[in-house]
Amino acid sequence: MSTIKDILNGWTNYLHIKGHKTLVLEEAKKRAKICVDCPHIRYGKHAAVLPEAQIGEIQGHYCNDCKCPISVKVRSVNDTCPLGKW
Repeated sequence: MSTIKDILNGWTNYLHIKGHKTLVLEEAKKRAKICVDCPHIRYGKHAAVLPEAQIGEIQGHYCNDCKCPISVKVRSVNDTCPLGKW
């Protein structure tokens, strides 16, 4: 389950507040590949609000299990998939 700290970490990394983090992006891409094939991924209105220039296949998607935008969830360093997939 995501904590407030995990959620804020994901948003920080999504917004690049602390600058570009190559290792975070590499891990996010690995996680995104798993999420794209997951039956819990859904397309929502996030595309209009959360553009995804670096991992295009997850743009506008969210997890139907935890309701988190995938773009943010995969970038949260200490967070985990609620289904145990990563």
